[in-house]
Amino acid sequence: MTTIVNLFCSAGMSTSLFAQKMQKEAEARGLDFEIKAYGLAEVDTEGPKADVILIGPQARYMVSEVAGKFPDTPVKDIPMQMYGLMQGDKGLDLALELLN
Repeated sequence: MTTIVNLFCSAGMSTSLFAQKMQKEAEARGLDFEIKAYGLAEVDTEGPKADVILIGPQARYMVSEVAGKFPDTPVKDIPMQMYGLMQGDKGLDLALELLN
């Protein structure tokens, strides 16, 4: 079964590159993951589909609100340094940690 990780940020632009790097890392590790980025405007439609929700650092202020909407889904902000360095491997590790 495919694990869905949805990333949300202000517009979904810079976060899409981070999501692509996470997706490549998941494929390299042989994991069945679907990792996509969206703008916060899509959280109500795409959030319910996710097994894990990650929030871009520029939208960190939304973490508690998003977590309140989806109490059964792990929600966490992506650390600024990890995001700035586009460390998709560490982003994937973060998602895996939240799943366990």
